[in-house]
Amino acid sequence: MSIVIPYQENLKEVTEILISLERQSYPAERIEVLLIYNGLHAGLQGETGLPHTSVKLHLLEEKNHLNSPYSARNRGLEKANGDIIVFIDANSTPDQFWLENGVHCLLNKKWDIMAGKVGFDFGNNLTAAKVVDSLTSIDMKKAVEERGVAYTANLFVKKEVFKELGFFEEQTRSGGDVRFTREAVQSGFTIGYCENAVVLKNARSCTQLYQKKFRTGKGYFYTWKREEEKKVWFYNFIRSLKPPSFADYNLTHIQVSRYAIWFNLYMVGIIEQIAFMTEYFSYNLSSRRDIDRRKELINQNSE
Repeated sequence: MSIVIPYQENLKEVTEILISLERQSYPAERIEVLLIYNGLHAGLQGETGLPHTSVKLHLLEEKNHLNSPYSARNRGLEKANGDIIVFIDANSTPDQFWLENGVHCLLNKKWDIMAGKVGFDFGNNLTAAKVVDSLTSIDMKKAVEERGVAYTANLFVKKEVFKELGFFEEQTRSGGDVRFTREAVQSGFTIGYCENAVVLKNARSCTQLYQKKFRTGKGYFYTWKREEEKKVWFYNFIRSLKPPSFADYNLTHIQVSRYAIWFNLYMVGIIEQIAFMTEYFSYNLSSRRDIDRRKELINQNSE
């Protein structure tokens, strides 16, 4: 089994996830971990300071597309030896039985792709932004059962899927997992959801949450472009202007200001759609410029 983990300057989180992987109920000798650095500094990061681990560890680097986690995952896929490829984010803590339960689901259900449950760890400081992150960022069960897609936050994939379809899109910052899993399902591969393969992600601060929503909004543009029955491009922005309703969320046991949660819910929806429109106009402007350049070259050659 090969576990692929992209990371940047978050060595503390990398250290913690390596310790968690060593404590898995799944046999350590059957695991290899591929850590791929895709930060902004040249040279492999983290060669020193990582804990000693009985799990086989490969340190790799994405040199061309430094801010693309999908390019980094592709570098891991190129070196992966396992028949099952597992993806998890560096800012996560897997349950002790995560791998064992995930492999059991994948093989017993005879799925090609298996998505596990993603929960959120609020740490010692519960904030409205962290609550909103948990409410809006990843609902793996819904993604699999309603859309037939999944996220690399907790994903088990048989290697044969990549052999047939190729890897993730290079240079992609967000949404590459959704587009890949959708293509896989459309190509006839099966996908399922496993409630017992659990990973906890560190919930984001307000700044991190807004940055993430801007990134996913831009990424969604490229997913939208591939949809056969896509809505008019500004439809979701208009819909995002409608204030959120608490009736859509279960906040009974949340000890945080409801007004702060409401404000953040409202803001992330608008930010995501502004990012989508930003990418929409940027992409179309770039395409228009390419057309104008080609016309100019044709005119020059015809003179």
